[in-house]
Amino acid sequence: MANKTVEALIKCPFFVNEKNNIIACEGYIKNTCMITKFSGAKQKKEHLKKNCYHCTGGACFMAMSLFAKYDKEDD
Repeated sequence: MANKTVEALIKCPFFVNEKNNIIACEGYIKNTCMITKFSGAKQKKEHLKKNCYHCTGGACFMAMSLFAKYDKEDD
């Protein structure tokens, strides 16, 4: 079962879900999902704090790529 406390803090618009040492996000290709598996809980928690807890996606490469993709679609 997902950690609802963590999910309540997540603001990234591309987040799908999380469990164990995995974060699932919207994939770059339509109707896909990207999975990021961390080597441990500490690494996952650091990533969440630096990236997922921000509506901009922080410095997450995938979030930056998706924002850029949607910006191009608006042109």
